[in-house]
Amino acid sequence: MKRNLFSKVFMTMTATAVMGLASCSNDNDPAGGQEVPQGKATTMKLLLDLNGTSTRAVADGNATDDEKKIKDLTVFIYNANGILESEQTVLFGTLTEGADNVFTTKALDATTGTKTIFVAANATTEIKQVMKANTANGLSGRPLGAELSTITATDGFAMFSTTGHTGDLVEVGDANYATNNNVKVTLQRLASKVAVGMTAQLANAGVQQGAAGEIADLKYTVDNINKNYFLTYGVTAAKDANMTVDEYDKQAATGFEMVADFTTAGIYNTITPGLAYTAANGGNWGHKYAAENLTTDKMIKGVTRIVVQGVFTPKMVITVGGNAGAWTFTENAGVKGNTYKMLNVNGYAFFDAATTEEQLKAWLEEKAGVPTADLDAEAAKVKTYTNGLNYWWVTVKNNQGDMLRNNFYKVDITSIWAPGRTEGGFVDPDDNNQIDKETNITVEVTVEPWNFVEFNADLRP
Repeated sequence: MKRNLFSKVFMTMTATAVMGLASCSNDNDPAGGQEVPQGKATTMKLLLDLNGTSTRAVADGNATDDEKKIKDLTVFIYNANGILESEQTVLFGTLTEGADNVFTTKALDATTGTKTIFVAANATTEIKQVMKANTANGLSGRPLGAELSTITATDGFAMFSTTGHTGDLVEVGDANYATNNNVKVTLQRLASKVAVGMTAQLANAGVQQGAAGEIADLKYTVDNINKNYFLTYGVTAAKDANMTVDEYDKQAATGFEMVADFTTAGIYNTITPGLAYTAANGGNWGHKYAAENLTTDKMIKGVTRIVVQGVFTPKMVITVGGNAGAWTFTENAGVKGNTYKMLNVNGYAFFDAATTEEQLKAWLEEKAGVPTADLDAEAAKVKTYTNGLNYWWVTVKNNQGDMLRNNFYKVDITSIWAPGRTEGGFVDPDDNNQIDKETNITVEVTVEPWNFVEFNADLRP
């Protein structure tokens, strides 16, 4: 999938000569003792192109003010051996506005020679620490374990270079100065954004699928959020700690933020059927955030999921009366919020919560025609829906389950298959299944700023 650029940072070197930060401490000596020729002092300026916005923030029609805000820029310059040579932070308020809304920094210290340059906006403490502790090449695939809140702060989202710029900085007056000393670096937010809604009405034809009944009280949250986010990728492919289910198992306890109780009302945003998405900040749909999460084996357990909760009330619920050998089966209208049991044998059948296994077996034999020898196997398939709560999972099908940084995933629910899952979290054996249309969605994708990813979702259990 193409990752669109949302802002551009331009660096140009000026003719002013100042003392550069050329010396390295013993802690940063290159491996093997290889020395780098001392560069000559020069300066550079950052020119930040804000794409025409007049509010000193990223121009992005799909972003909130917090998501667009830039409070400072931090420039990391590495020498030819990949050792950090200079780290300089510039407050955004000190930049000078020029023509076409391009903002310019004061002169920044630099030296000539081969450099790798990264730029961060709103750099967190963790970002600065990992930049200092690693060589330029050592950043590849290096995870930063932190809470999601650190990269989605209200005073500015953490943003970082998509790739490091590597090139030779030359002296002012050199014939290659104009080419070598003009460097472009692109920034992306390190988080992704999710909004879920429903343009259709539940009563519309073809929206509610599966068993007869009513769906109500739809809500959504995001689960299994990766706490290990990454600044840079490998040369040929993205790297992530969550590459396979086996690797997920090794780090699940500390590497992911997981919902503890899906019945907690405060974790959800409300979904209102028939309400269109209207505003850049999530409008009537609201929004949630997730860190980037990439997988290779595409198993359910490892992916970040959007979990939709709703109350499904069956049209008819069977109450079993009488005694063994003379059971009676009465159909009554379902009551919203009641707990019920479900069997799917030649179609869905719903039972009162108090129905026993013996009674279920009697119904299977008398009403469903299940052979006596098969009764135990069929009865074991019973599912219990506590308080009528059903759950459906949505994964980002266009990326095969991956959640990519700087992407805004706008999900429009077009149909819902009921009944759904009985639990919102991972339940064996489903969590070891591969992503497929039976557990997830069909999508149509368009891409706009925030790397806007819009798709329709058919909710299946």
